[in-house]
Amino acid sequence: MKNSSLHAPKLAPSLDESVRCVHVTSYDRQQPIAQRVAVITEARRHLDNGEVRVGMLAMTINPADLLQMNGGYGVQPKLPYTPGHEGVGIVLEAAPDVTHVSVGDLVLPLAPGGTWRDERVLSARQVTVVEGEVDILQCAMLSANPVTAWVLLHGLAELTSQNCLIQNAANSAVGQCVRQLAAAMGVRLINVVRRADAIDNQRLGDEHWIIDQDLSGTEFAEQVRRLAGGKPIPLALDAIAGQATSKLAASVSPGGKVVVYGLLSQQPSQVEPADLVFRGVSTHGFWLASWFADAQNRATAKTVTPSLLGLLARGDLQMSVAATYDLAAIGTALDHADQPRRDGKVLLTGAWLARLQQS
Repeated sequence: MKNSSLHAPKLAPSLDESVRCVHVTSYDRQQPIAQRVAVITEARRHLDNGEVRVGMLAMTINPADLLQMNGGYGVQPKLPYTPGHEGVGIVLEAAPDVTHVSVGDLVLPLAPGGTWRDERVLSARQVTVVEGEVDILQCAMLSANPVTAWVLLHGLAELTSQNCLIQNAANSAVGQCVRQLAAAMGVRLINVVRRADAIDNQRLGDEHWIIDQDLSGTEFAEQVRRLAGGKPIPLALDAIAGQATSKLAASVSPGGKVVVYGLLSQQPSQVEPADLVFRGVSTHGFWLASWFADAQNRATAKTVTPSLLGLLARGDLQMSVAATYDLAAIGTALDHADQPRRDGKVLLTGAWLARLQQS
């Protein structure tokens, strides 16, 4: 769905006295995740100065959301809480003193947490207006994985067409974004996956693939260096941790960095001391929430979003969608999102999406 089909909404108080939101009620992993959530209704509140009311159109279910719901995330809210870290919405109402955001604007809410609801009341400073004609579902997925990929590629090492980059979990959502951004940058990319059927036959730019099922560290590093073709490898992106970190550390050039941004293996990262001591390899953790905590990074992010929107508009950045579910079907949506080997993201849709499509 394109945002060009949206119109400024008209609030109907009799219809909108209450709004739906998802509540997580327990961190008990002995229960299925779908049984630890409930859809409740809350009363709409009046706006204070500087605030806007945003009707959520589409919201992403990310691995970080599932990790938080299972009690394993870097921040654990007090129960009950409304999950969700990204989405896209339309401005339904703005306080009289708000001048840079208008009713009918398509916006990305950048406030932390709480997106899985029909409406959010936010400071006008916490939304970014989306200009032009863009795909609603693609916009809903823009604030987490593409931004993570952009920061990993632009903020941690000097990458040019003379370099080579390596990443594991290349078929993940972040991995897909890294592939597309690396192609746009002209950087040679080595993608690591665990199964042959995870390889994308559509080659994006100068990229190569390694299937790592039972490769030793030495075999893995030899394959990486052969595919690098003599180009230095200053950076490796690790979404898995565990032994995968060690293989990447053995493969980067002397003085290279291994950035661990995921914990798919749920195992401690391992690195050979020889790579640390004799080759000067360093390991770093990356969490987008911590990156955003820095004021200078937040200022940088204001330029990242328009850049990513431009890539979306040109078709140079596209993320796969496995399915969409109305907020009322949160249990089914979570069961789907929790399945291994999904083909794309699972998204939630709010009441305003259906209303605006019918208007």
